[in-house]
Formats: sequence, structure tokens, C-alpha cells
Amino acid sequence: MRRLLRIATMFILTVVMLLPALPGVVVYAAAQNRPATGQMGFFGGITEGVRLPTTSQNAVRQNNARGARGNNVTELVYKEIIWLGGVPIEFEGILRVQMGGTAVGAQGVDSGSATVNYRVNGTAATGDDANITRNITFRIDWRRDGQQIVENYTVTSWTETIYANGVTYSLVPAQSNHNISILRDVTPGVTYYSGTISMRAVYLTDEDDIVTHEVLGQIYGFVSAWSATETHRLDGIVSTEDWQMQYHLVPSVSVSKELQYGANEPTLISFAGNYREVMSNQSGLVYEINTLPNIFYGTPTAGRATISTFNTFEDLFAPNLNFLRGHPAYGDIRRLFAMEVLWGEPVHFIPNQAVTRGEFIKMLSRAVRLPLDESLIPTPPRGNRRNAQPEINLVFPDVNPERPDFLYIMTVNQMGIAIGRGDGHFHPNEILHREEAFVLALRFLGLSNLGLEPTPITPYVDDHMIGDWARRDIYAATRIGLIGPDDNGMLHPRQTMYKAEAAALVNRLIEFMRHELQVDYTENIINFMN
Repeated sequence: MRRLLRIATMFILTVVMLLPALPGVVVYAAAQNRPATGQMGFFGGITEGVRLPTTSQNAVRQNNARGARGNNVTELVYKEIIWLGGVPIEFEGILRVQMGGTAVGAQGVDSGSATVNYRVNGTAATGDDANITRNITFRIDWRRDGQQIVENYTVTSWTETIYANGVTYSLVPAQSNHNISILRDVTPGVTYYSGTISMRAVYLTDEDDIVTHEVLGQIYGFVSAWSATETHRLDGIVSTEDWQMQYHLVPSVSVSKELQYGANEPTLISFAGNYREVMSNQSGLVYEINTLPNIFYGTPTAGRATISTFNTFEDLFAPNLNFLRGHPAYGDIRRLFAMEVLWGEPVHFIPNQAVTRGEFIKMLSRAVRLPLDESLIPTPPRGNRRNAQPEINLVFPDVNPERPDFLYIMTVNQMGIAIGRGDGHFHPNEILHREEAFVLALRFLGLSNLGLEPTPITPYVDDHMIGDWARRDIYAATRIGLIGPDDNGMLHPRQTMYKAEAAALVNRLIEFMRHELQVDYTENIINFMN
């Protein structure tokens, strides 16, 4: 029997290059809109999943990164398997998560401490006389090194009582401990994280028996504007003086946003239809018991639990782009306008017009819902001198604060994703080449590490036309399916990137965040670890 079941499903003149991350400066990806890691808790349970910000919410917050913290208390539908009696029992209830202290990874701060409290109240899902009450608080000590953040969770208080099968189990805090360590990597479009869980919980029964529950496992997760997934892989041992049970458990929760178009049924209506953004979750756990005590032979050795999906909807505009009907990028352009990635009047969108460097930076930033760092707006000097001219020290002389793409360019430059040319200018109004666009899209995902060392040979017929500076990133973008050859096996890296092509690439980037990332953090993890 398989141990686990399937759960979820420019060349040098126009170089775009990485810079070392600036110490003390982190600009959050869209992940900042969500609670901290651990939305399922750290006891092998699952929740319904925390909802992602809607398009309307992002429109309100887009220019204010600090406003993304939101409420620090979250209540979620919760399920957990209780193992203490030797036979797994499914419990269901509510998980309440409350954050406190300095926000983990707070902008402009290199280290700090926060707290997170988990409260669980639940009863047996079967309706049997059983219940659980848990109240645990962790102190989170965190520090930053560039774009990466290390978080260490230490228990400061923990009380827990479980009643099952006629027996009451009371936690012995002095003999129990729970430690979590997490490394988080904050990239422009996605925040990735992995970590380790280690727990030893000792319980005293009302008959003075000792039951010990030990767990060791891994945490994998990511958060983007369009989807988020967290998966735990846990190995547990429950033991008493008389018996021991070992199990393997994988809980996972995924939340995603899909875009669907619906035509209106009435004939006499002023618009033909509109898009609908559907937010859904997939939450489930699977387990297998590897060692079963003799006294429990005959009981099931594998099982699963799920939380039903509850979809929420937001209706979005569907722009009138009839003049583009039949164009290969019609759907991409229309969807990007609906998601507010493209801006302005749709009728003014010219698909065969070259896209500029500044325009593409803005498109990518809006696509990943990158919060803009308003501290980068230069301010005039203080004083009451009449008619005094502001003394503004610009990073790029050709990118001034009056430009509509100023904050987008400055934020991305601050993150080390894109810089200007060697002459100290950014040249935002110059056309973008295809290889530039591919490199930028890949780096917004933070996946440059997937390029091979030494410099790889890509599968394109015109591989020799790819700039050496771009080769690794283009190899990585091809490897993950973000880009591919045309019908003749060509990439055309030095050709101009047109607006229609840019729209198709950005929409593909969004679809990658919606689907491929989720598969890799659920199905691929499970199958690989099997």
C-alpha cells in the first residue's frame, strides 16, 4: 500500500541583473497580507485556510505596504487526529490564532520578537463523548539576513486537556516541549519557507498512567497573491509502559484564486458579461500507522480527514475589447485588465506596440501585487525659505517622482531585481527585449537558483543569441515551463517585446503561481518523499 494518498491537488547594454540584498531593507511580497506561517497550527491538524486578499482589497492596499498587516486575530475551522489512546480519533472544532509583538520581518527592522497564541476547542467528529482544549503560546525570535528571515519558536506557556474513550489526558508542562524553526525567503512575487517541527508532549491520565507523544517533521510552504500552500510531513510516536504506536501524517492546506468569465443571460443589458474571481481552498490530511500495538490489531491502519471547500466570489469588470477579437493574446489582455494588472483605457491598448522597460516593471509589480515602498519617495528639505527648490537626490536621473512608474521602478531596484544600464540611468522609456522580459519574470518568482552551473545550454535553436548574463535565468524559466520555443524551436531573445507578448507572459506568470506552485508543494512533495 502506498504510504500516502494524493492530497491536492539584454545583452550587456540593457542588462537586468541581481544585486546583493540591502541590509535592513525588506519589501514584502503579497504574502504580507496573510497571517504568519502555521495557519494550521503545529499539531498535525488542518484548517479551512486563510483567505487571500481580493482584487478590491489589493486595489485599496496597493500603495500602502504598512496597511497590509490587518487584524491579528484569526478563527478557523479546525480538524485534528488524536492518537493518545492508541486508536486515531478525528476531532473537529475551532482554531483561534492571535499574533502579538513586533511583526515578523517588519520593514526596516533587522531582528525582533513576536508572540503567537493557538487555542483549540474541539469535540469528536463522530459525535462520541470526547473533547480537546489546548492553549499554547510561542515566542518567535527572528532575524533577517538580506531577503531571508529565520524564525525560532519557543514555548512560553502550554496547557492541554484531552478526554477520549473515557480517559482524561492532562499535559504535564514541565516535561513537555515544542520547538519550531523556519527559514523564510521573501522574493518580489512569492514568499517561500521551510522549517522543522520537534515536539515532546507528556500526559498524565486520570488513572495516573503516563502517555508520551513525540513528533518530528518538516514544514514546506509558499504564499503569493494568487495562491498559498502549507504542507507538513510528520512522524509521530505514542508510547506508554505497555505499548507503542508509530504513524506518518501529512496535513496540507491550499488556497487559490481562479478567474472565470460568465456571459449575461438577459439580452437587454448594457454589458455582455463579466469576470468572477473565485477563491477556494483544499484542506486535507492523510496518515498511515506503521507500528500498531497488538491490543489494537484489527483497527484501520490508514485514514484521512478533509474540510469542505467553501468558495467566495468577487465580480470583476470585463473590458470591451471587441476590436481585439481574434488576436492570439485577446484573452490574456482581457484578463489582465479585469485583474487590474493593466491600467488605463482598454481601447488605447495597442497590442503590436513595443513595451518599454518601465511599463514592464509596472506590469510585473501589479501582477504579483508587490507592495510599494513609499519611503523611497524623496522629500524636499525642511525649512521656511520662500520659493526654495527641493533638493532631491535621485537614484536614476531619468526616473523622477512625477513618473507614474516611479515607485514601481524604485521598489524593484531596492530589492535588487533590476538596475539601469552602466551609465547610471535606468532608461525606462526604451524598448524591452524579449530576453530581458523573460529574465525579469523569472526573477520576480525568485527562482534563479534553478538555473544550472556552469552556464547551461538551452534547448532553443537560437541559443547562441542569448546573452551570457541571461542564460541561466532563461534556462530556469524554460525548465519550469514559464517560457518555451515557438513552432520553429526559436526563442528570438534579441527581438523587441511587444505589449501583446508581454501580456501573455504576465498572464502565464500568474497561472504559474496559481497552479504549478501548488502542485509542487502538495502532490510532488508527497510523491517524492514516498
